[in-house]
Order: sequence, then structure tokens, then C-alpha cells
Amino acid sequence: MKNLLLFSTLLLSTTGVFAQLTVKPTSGGADSYIYVNDEVVFVTQEINLTRNISGPANTEASIYLRNNGQLIQGGTTSTNSGDGQLSVQQNTPETNAWAYYYWCSPVTHPAVAAGNRNFGVQHLYEPLPAFGVTAAQPALTTTGRDGTIIPRMTISTRWLYTHMNPGTEAEGNYQRMNSNNAAPAGYGFTMKGVGLVTPGHDQTYEFRGRPNTGTIMIPVADQLMTLSGNPYPSALDLNQLFYDSGNEELGALWFYDEDRNVNSHYYSQKPYGYGVWTPETLDNDGNLSDNWPQGQYVAAPFYYYNAGGGHGGTQQGTGNTLNRKRYAPIGQGFMFVGNSNAGDGWINIRNNQRLFYKEGNPGSVFQRPIEENAVSEHSLNDGSTFSTSDGTVQPDYRTPIMRIWSIFDEAVTRDMVLAFYDQATDGYDRGLDGLSAQDLKTDAYFPIGEDSDRKPYVINGIKFDRNKQVPIAFKIKNQSKLDIKVVEEVKRPYTNAYIYDRVENTYQQINRGMSATFNLPTGTYDNRFFIVFRNPNVKGDISQTVLNGRQMVLDNVSFFQNNPQKQLEINNPEGYVIKSALVYDMNGKLVIQEKNLGDQTKYSFYTGNLSDGVYLVKLMTADDIAIDYKAIVHNK
Repeated sequence: MKNLLLFSTLLLSTTGVFAQLTVKPTSGGADSYIYVNDEVVFVTQEINLTRNISGPANTEASIYLRNNGQLIQGGTTSTNSGDGQLSVQQNTPETNAWAYYYWCSPVTHPAVAAGNRNFGVQHLYEPLPAFGVTAAQPALTTTGRDGTIIPRMTISTRWLYTHMNPGTEAEGNYQRMNSNNAAPAGYGFTMKGVGLVTPGHDQTYEFRGRPNTGTIMIPVADQLMTLSGNPYPSALDLNQLFYDSGNEELGALWFYDEDRNVNSHYYSQKPYGYGVWTPETLDNDGNLSDNWPQGQYVAAPFYYYNAGGGHGGTQQGTGNTLNRKRYAPIGQGFMFVGNSNAGDGWINIRNNQRLFYKEGNPGSVFQRPIEENAVSEHSLNDGSTFSTSDGTVQPDYRTPIMRIWSIFDEAVTRDMVLAFYDQATDGYDRGLDGLSAQDLKTDAYFPIGEDSDRKPYVINGIKFDRNKQVPIAFKIKNQSKLDIKVVEEVKRPYTNAYIYDRVENTYQQINRGMSATFNLPTGTYDNRFFIVFRNPNVKGDISQTVLNGRQMVLDNVSFFQNNPQKQLEINNPEGYVIKSALVYDMNGKLVIQEKNLGDQTKYSFYTGNLSDGVYLVKLMTADDIAIDYKAIVHNK
């Protein structure tokens, strides 16, 4: 006889709340368990579970979470105890024996000692729906390369790894789990799928063990990654985690993605990468479940990696662009990435970051391969309202953004987001700027930081200014054709956007169905290209008064490269105030920099230490009028 608490009935209109929760067999030995169907159970303190005597095909577990059922615990010091189990399921929407997913277990090994413990593959079960909603059997394991689903779900232990210390993608930074309980609570693990015959087969995994609770600490370091995830049997609000006290070292979250059409186990043959997510601003409006702000996400550029963490071969375009990351569902693994060496170097995952948010809602989807085209090219929404999928109209709280694709040789694609916030600066803004997850040999990025310490970012939050020039940089391994275009615009604060080439002094529009095209030789271009929002050659983008004033300055300032004297000479007879003088080589490298030159009528700069070649001279007046000149240097 079984003693069943029917939460599927009791919780249809109310939430189950307990100070403490104990579930154990009756004094007569009958099984007792709680079945939670599409609802939440909230326990303010600890949970004590005693395993039922029935086997796994019956009612071995003490708590069953089904159909988005979730368990939330409060408090900071409570610990769970007992040898009983919580059962919760998660499925991978597409899988095969070659497909990696990143996981984080919501349960750990149950034992007499209380508290969070380690997780291992023996706590993964295969559901048996033909025998009832609570029936399951332990998954089998193999040391061979391939997992399978026939005749039983069999998981290959060869691909079970953790990444517990801040590091890089190098294979040596991963720790092999085998069949051991080797993943501490809060640390993620890698696992390949099952099935050889039916690629694309959805697979449900069942976690059984003691539910995790309380504060879990994960180490991070500047620009390095640590594999973690959601360690609880409920949703985890990543906005609240990011901004929680003590988590200032967290800079971004990286989500693994790969090309699951490639049936290979090897780094050198498996295109994969990491998408980057940032939370935007702190959600403090009193409604944590409205998915505002939803955060910003850019897709992973796929690349072939090797065991040393480097990369070779050819990029394979971009991965999944779906931005449904804020509420991490049960079992979701991701990489924590540090943004500085400040603080104590630990990220705190806490019970107060948990909430009941159903997976499948707009902000919560288990990371998966591309299932739909989430970015419609040249899409635009300038209004104050927008329509949801069910046809209702809601206020549009979305952040104004511009999504940019940099496409190399019509194949290699880097996804980037330029977002506009009133509180943003031109420097690094935590939560608004997302560090690039991959140092690729051919790449595009926003260079952010001081000239001596610039870092590559793929999400850049700025305050909009129509006169602003936003640097965008490129690295080219081999001479490439580069196409740049805007593929998504949300509530744009500008009319047109351009790529400004300061060497060629050209403007190419990149929005409204247009793109900029360049043929670039090998090199790094950090100071040559800029995103701008007006074109001085288009009268609609700049007033005639400004144009006339600029022309007067251009007519009255002259240059002369005096090679015999090895100096650049500038005549400024009208005494315009010169704010800065910059000289760049043809790769965009800054070779001369002078500031606050005043209103002198003549200037000269020594050029004898420059290599022979063509250089771009750029003067900036106090009225932000740029004057360009190409100097040809010969020092022989």
C-alpha cells in the first residue's frame, strides 16, 4: 500500500508551503511520496527524506516533480538530510551519440550525512512511462565511445567531464568523472547523448537524489571560465544571481553550442563554440517573473578546436540566437566568466535567486541547437508597444539594440549586439558588456578599455549620441572579403547607421537592407573602423550649418609632409583650437598621438622614426570637426 500526497490535486490553485518537510514510509512500511504536477512546493527550512523500499520501477523516490513541477527552499543555513530521493526530469530536444550538452545536477548523492554532496552518473535514470509516471530504472553505462537507447538507455562515461577551476577551453582544464560521484554541488558537467540510429531523437533523463539547497560557491577568475549551472530543482534567476551581493567578479555567462549535424567525437572535427549572455540592468521593479530585462545574447561562432584549446580549420557560421536565458531551467549548465580580480574570487549561488518559472515560457529554454530563425534580417520595431505570440499587445520594455553580423568570405559569421542604455559609458559597464568567448584568428569585436588594456567584447552597451563613433575591430588571418550588416533593430534611436573607414574616409550604410563591404589583407584593425550614426556626405544626416562650418575649417587648414626635414607640418592660419592630432598607419595602428594642442597657427611632428609608407593624419577641433590628410613618408 502506498501513502500518496496528491499535490497534483491539492496545488491546482495554491502553493504548498512548509516550514520543514519530512517524507518517509509509514510505520507499517508502506511507501510515502509527494507527487507535484505543474506546481511549486516551497519549504522555508530543511527537508528530510527516507527512501521507500519499493524498487525504482515503482515508488523508490520520496518527491516526484513532473510537468514543470518545482521545489524551492528558503533560508541560508538549512541542510537536507536522509537517504531518500527527489525525482525530476529534463529532456534534450535533439540528441545523438555525438551531441554534447552541458548539465548541472539538481540533486546529489543521498547518504546519512546531511548537506549537499557530489553527483555522479549513477543518479541518472531512464523513465519507464509504460509502467507509470513514477517508474524508472537506473541508466546503464559504458566505457565505449557511443551511448545508446537500445535496448536500454546507456550513457558513455568517456565524455563525462567537469571544469571546476577557472581556466580556458584547453582539454587539460577538464577533469574526467568516469562513473564516480565527482561533480560537487553547483559544478556542471559535460555529457554526450545517446542513440546511434535516430539522430534528432529527444531523450528524457531523470535525476534522482537528495535535492540541493543553500549557498553554493563557485570560483572565477578574470577572463577565465568555470563550468557551473543551475544546481536546484527549480528555475534560477540569472539576473538576481549576477547582481547578488558578493558576485561582483562575475562578468558574463557563456552557453555551449555546437553543429549537431556533424557525427564526430573529436575536437578537430566537431564545430562548436559559446554564446554570450549578459543580464543588462538589475531587475528591481518588484516583479521578477516578467522577463524584463531579459538580457542580451549573441550566438556562438562555430569553430574546430584542438586539445590544446587552440583552433584550426574554418569557422562554420553562427549557432542558436534564441535569447531565452534569464531563467535557467532545471539541469542547465553554463560557464561562469570572471571580469576582474577584485573581490574574493567566488560566485555565490543562493536560495534567494530561485523562483517558480516554467520552462518553455519566453525566458526559460534548455540550451539547444537552432530550432527556428530567431533573427529576422532587417526586422524593425520602433513603437512603444509590441504584439506577443498569443496576439496580445504589451508595453515594449525591450532595450534599443542593433544586431550586427560581420561575415568573412561569405561564410564565417560573428554575431554582435550594440545596445543603448542611458546609464552606459564608453568604457566597460558590468552587466551591459559581454566579453567575447573565443579568441579566433579571424574575428570581429568591440575593443573596450584603455588603449593599453583593450579587451574584445561582442555585446557593447553605450549611451546613444548621434555624434558618437563606436570602434569596431577586426582580425584577419588571411586576406578576406568582409561584409558588415545590421540584421535586427529594436526601438532604434537613430535613423541610419554606417561603417566609417577613417583611413579611406568613407561611409557605408549597414542598416535598412544595406551592407558595407571591404577587402582586407592580413592584420589587426583596432583603430580604423567605427560605427557612426550620421554621414557628413548626406545632407539629411547633418545640418547645412554644420556642413558649412566644417568646410571652412577644411579650407583653412593645410598639411605638408616635409620628408627632407623628416617632419609633418600643419598650417592653421585662422587659429582653430585643435583638440587632438592622431597619426595611423594603414592597418589602423596609432603611431603618433598629441592632445590639447591649442590654437597655434603652425605645428610640426617628427616622422623620422616611421617606416616608409602611407599614413592617415587626423586632426580634431574643439568643435569636433575632423580633418583628414594622407601623408606619404620617405625616410631613405
